[in-house]
Amino acid sequence: MWGENKRKGINMAVIYPAHLKGLTAGALRQLKQQGSTTAAGGWHSIDNVKLLATNTNIFLQANEPLGEYMTTLKSTAQEATEMTEVLLNNTNAMVNQARVTTKQLNELSGKMRDGAEKLNSAIEKFNKVANNTNFAETAKHAESLVNSLERLATLEASGMLDKVMKAMSK
Repeated sequence: MWGENKRKGINMAVIYPAHLKGLTAGALRQLKQQGSTTAAGGWHSIDNVKLLATNTNIFLQANEPLGEYMTTLKSTAQEATEMTEVLLNNTNAMVNQARVTTKQLNELSGKMRDGAEKLNSAIEKFNKVANNTNFAETAKHAESLVNSLERLATLEASGMLDKVMKAMSK
């Protein structure tokens, strides 16, 4: 059956539930006049039709358009709930990873600070030695010591060091 939407001027189908199909205008007129009818493919009384017309659960059955819509809506809501749970789990995992990473960064930062302090201390010690007025003289003594050690190493390698030591001890 077709009804007309007066406001928009559009013809829209009127969808009757399956249990009301077949109740034609003639069957409804017979029902009103006689109190019951068999014209709709079954026996209907006024109370039966009123019950069928006011029972909204029938519209929610899976084979009815509204029932199909509600089933789809429920499954979509379930999928949205599942996606929300997955998203929350992933977000929690990312937050935990960020905490671990922050802790590691703090440890590395501490190690870098310690290294910088040690380097600064070494530079200060070097500057103290280099700024000493006797540094040039100390450097000359160190150079002389190195030269002497190199000569002793050469004597030892040639086997002459023992002979020189024995000669000096006499």
